[in-house]
Amino acid sequence: MYPSFFNPELLSLLGLLLVSGAFAGLLAGLFGVGGGIILVPALFYVFDELGYSSEITTHLAVGTTLGIIVPTSISSTWSYYKRGSGNIVMFRKLALPVAGGALIGSLLAGNLSASVLKAIFAVIAMVIALNLFQKKQFVLGTKLPSKLKVWSVVGLIGLFSAMMGIGGGVFFTSYLTAYSLPMLSAVGTSASLGLMIALPGVIGYIFSGWNSISLPPLSYGYFSLAGFLCIIPMTMVMVPQGAKLAHSLDKGKLKRWFAIFLLLMSLRMLYKIYY
Repeated sequence: MYPSFFNPELLSLLGLLLVSGAFAGLLAGLFGVGGGIILVPALFYVFDELGYSSEITTHLAVGTTLGIIVPTSISSTWSYYKRGSGNIVMFRKLALPVAGGALIGSLLAGNLSASVLKAIFAVIAMVIALNLFQKKQFVLGTKLPSKLKVWSVVGLIGLFSAMMGIGGGVFFTSYLTAYSLPMLSAVGTSASLGLMIALPGVIGYIFSGWNSISLPPLSYGYFSLAGFLCIIPMTMVMVPQGAKLAHSLDKGKLKRWFAIFLLLMSLRMLYKIYY
C-alpha cells in the first residue's frame, strides 16, 4: 500500500527533509565540500526527531545520502571532464577497487549496530577536521606506488566512505596530490570516483535494509526516496547561495570554521553514543 500524501507522518517527514536539504546545501556551498559530510548528521537529526528507531535511522541517513551523491557526482564529474580536468586513465585504474570497497562497506555497515556506525562516522569526520588544520601538503612521491598498494588504499577509502555516507573526495584528492598529481586533475578524478562509491554503496544499503520494519514512508531498504526527492532540489538552490556568501569571506577562516564545525559535530555524536 502506498502512503497517502495527506498522512501527517509523511508531511512532517517532507517538511524536515526540505529544511535539512536547504541547510546542508548552504553549508556545502559555503565551505566548498561535498554534501555527504553535512547531510548525514542532518538526516540523523530528521529521522530521530520523527521518532523512528535509532537502529534504523543511522543506516537510513547514510544510505539516503549516498543516493543523493549519485546525481551530484555525475554533474560534478561532467563539469570537470569537459574542462579537461579529469584523468580518464587514472579513473579506469582505480574504479574497480573503489566500487568493490564501497559495496563491501555498505553491506558490512548494514550488519553493524547504529552506535558503531555513528562512531565510525564521528571518528573519520574528526580525522578530516584535523587534516584541515594542516598548512602543508604531504608529499609521498612523484608517481603512484605498485598496483597492489594503490588498490588497497583506494579500496579502503571506498569502504570507509560508503560506511559513513560520503563521496571520499577529501581522501582521494589528498592521496593523489601526495603523489604529485596536479590538483585540478586530482579533484576531477576524485569526483568521478565518488560515483563509484555512491552507486554501489546505495545499492548495498537498499539490499541490507530490504526486510527492515518500521521504515519511514517511501523508503526502499535503507534509502529514503522522499529524502532524495526533497533534498536534491533544495541543495541545487542553496549551494550557489552558500558559494556566493563564501566569496565574500576569508578563505583561511572558512577552512578553520569548517574544521571546528566538524570537530564539534564529531564530539557531540560521540557524546550521544556513550552518554
